[in-house]
Amino acid sequence: MVIMMQVQTQLPKRTVIPTGIALLDKRLDGGLPAGSFVCLYADPIAMPEAFLYQFTTASKSVYITTNRPARYVLRDMQMMRLDGKNVLFIDVFTQYYLNEYGQFVVEDRYRNKEIFDFMAENIEKIEKDCVIIVDSLSFFLNLDVEWGLKDWLLNKLYAKSKEFENTVYVYLIKNVHPLNVVYKVLDLSDVVINVESERSGERLISKFALPKIRGRKPINEYFRFFVEEGVQIDTSRDIA
Repeated sequence: MVIMMQVQTQLPKRTVIPTGIALLDKRLDGGLPAGSFVCLYADPIAMPEAFLYQFTTASKSVYITTNRPARYVLRDMQMMRLDGKNVLFIDVFTQYYLNEYGQFVVEDRYRNKEIFDFMAENIEKIEKDCVIIVDSLSFFLNLDVEWGLKDWLLNKLYAKSKEFENTVYVYLIKNVHPLNVVYKVLDLSDVVINVESERSGERLISKFALPKIRGRKPINEYFRFFVEEGVQIDTSRDIA
């Protein structure tokens, strides 16, 4: 027996949330659609964390850090002259890797599962009108737990973006996950920001594109950028 349901929804007027990268926001007519689940799919050598830091400058932000203690992320923001005054940190690194005495602990499956409880508790506390940044989603996807927990986290973050029209940015590291996992995240995402580096002669060139923006025309051409007080687009080459 097939049960068919008609889902009635009232579509609100969608606003945009700036990315904090001025020339990109200009190209996007102000920013990305509010409530977007955004995947920053990036080569680590291109310094994608600079994008994550820049995203915090446009709005009150919740920054979930997994690979370093929060104080070091804040220090790096300040070194780029991004003060971080509107950033609230959820320090997954300290919760997962350190005990109450600040000593590193041995990884175990129980601890792997426990960190998802920690995330559930903290995600519920996130309020409206916040940008949410997960640095990185790859940390959770690499944990040795059943896929159901990872799928729960993905869907929880996606639902959070829609519930309050918060923009959620998740950083997915290139070339570390099976293709089926990568495709799962990219398919769920409303927006994909593809960041990569390539060698050009004796130089390393960093560039990005937005090949997927759900409900909007994507930006398929690449913009070259450099990192200096945040992400700076090379206007001499890509954007007039």
